[in-house]
Amino acid sequence: MSRRGSSPLEGHPEGPLLQGDLRRSSEIGHAPDRRRTRLYAGVLTVSVHLGVVAALLWPHTRTPPSLPGPPPPPPIQVSLLDQPKLNPPGPPKVTMVKPDASDSAAPPLPRFSTRAPLLSPATTVADDMSDLVSDSQLAGAATAGEGGGGGGTCDMARVVQQALRRDPLVRTAVEGSHRVGKAIMLWNGDWVRSGGQDGKGLSAVREAVMWEVAFAPEACRNRPVHGLVLLSLADGATRFAIGSGDWRWSDLLGVRPSSR
Repeated sequence: MSRRGSSPLEGHPEGPLLQGDLRRSSEIGHAPDRRRTRLYAGVLTVSVHLGVVAALLWPHTRTPPSLPGPPPPPPIQVSLLDQPKLNPPGPPKVTMVKPDASDSAAPPLPRFSTRAPLLSPATTVADDMSDLVSDSQLAGAATAGEGGGGGGTCDMARVVQQALRRDPLVRTAVEGSHRVGKAIMLWNGDWVRSGGQDGKGLSAVREAVMWEVAFAPEACRNRPVHGLVLLSLADGATRFAIGSGDWRWSDLLGVRPSSR
């Protein structure tokens, strides 16, 4: 047979070689599918590994195991109530209690009497007027400024009289002894007690006189004086008599000058 009229298979008598070519062509057709399968398998394997690694590295929050113990107390319910308003306490009630019949047997309260106690005739104190100066004694007495105790700068009667008029305690002492407007014997060699006074002489008057005499110059208080000297207060009626016989103003202090 000619090569033109024959089929292609017939032009190639080697049958085995054709089968091998067919197998080879079939393997070449299935090669892309195998590669794709392997690629999918590799991708799946990598994904699985990545998932495992991510699961291992991902932080896990685990709740701590609860310890055995008593159960927690139940919740407390709190209810808000309106606080009542407190009214201020009023004044206490006063209840009048009538005395019982048994109270009538109680002892009576003591009574105080305001009447002055009666004095027996033996205890009655009479106002002694022996300290007053008589009219005859006043007739021969000298007054301040008339040479009583010396003249000039040593007029002791005038100095003492001015001191008595300035001192309010002197007036109070005279009123207390009821001697206002009278002539009182104050010193006649010794201080004279006036009325019911405890001490000799009116204390305020005596202290005022001794104060002025003590601070007077020594020459003035040691000058000799004769007879009574009258010292008057501002009213002119209340007077004090000082002196007896021959004396010195220093004698009122209880001091006598030493003889030279």
